[in-house]
Amino acid sequence: MSLSTIGLRTMVAFSARKLLQNRRWMLVALLGALVVTVMGYAATQDGAGLDAGSDLMLLLLTAFLLPVLALLYGASMIRSEMDDRSIVQVITSPLDRRVTYLGYYIALVLVVCVLIAGITFFGGMSYLAFSPQRQGGLELLLGYMVMHCLGALAYSALFLLLGTVLRQPLYLGLFYMFVWEGFVAQVPGAIGSYTIRHQLQVAGSALIGEGSMANMPGDPAVSALVLLAFSAIMVALGALVFRRMEVP
Repeated sequence: MSLSTIGLRTMVAFSARKLLQNRRWMLVALLGALVVTVMGYAATQDGAGLDAGSDLMLLLLTAFLLPVLALLYGASMIRSEMDDRSIVQVITSPLDRRVTYLGYYIALVLVVCVLIAGITFFGGMSYLAFSPQRQGGLELLLGYMVMHCLGALAYSALFLLLGTVLRQPLYLGLFYMFVWEGFVAQVPGAIGSYTIRHQLQVAGSALIGEGSMANMPGDPAVSALVLLAFSAIMVALGALVFRRMEVP
């Protein structure tokens, strides 16, 4: 096993453990509990079928919680280590900085996937527990979990890059989430397709046949490839910046 492979595995394990031990888990737990509560309550209302449950998961999880988790952990992952100078130990190691950056990214994706998949599962089960329509519910949950893990690749790549380049990445990240994806993307025309959320919904329409997800226009395979290509480009740019970065 090469030095790079050993270093990458060590970096992934160390970074993932550090993210999970961060105090942000309290905020994540609170958001998760809120999702579970809202979905359980919504299932007791009239018309609470799988279509309504799918649209609720799309709103709470895909449009809100998924990018929030990626931003919350990704934007500060490298920046916080730069601020407290603990990153000096990383960049002075014999491991290539590009491999180090890839380790950061893989750890971030794993953590975001685990968190969003867990909240999706428990939120969905809360809904199914009270919904009069349950047949096909587990397939719906599985489809959303797979779609969210695909989204974690893209959102994590974007926000990790912002955290590497900018001293205050949170503001631009919030602008992207709530202004670009929240408002600009609603403008009629092709501009709405230039968002991670849109491409993710198109890709997810191949897995989810309930609610508004079932009526998404576009080719799911092409959208999935767009998200993978976008993720790869963002990671490559981030690795290039990280390699040339100087820490005062």
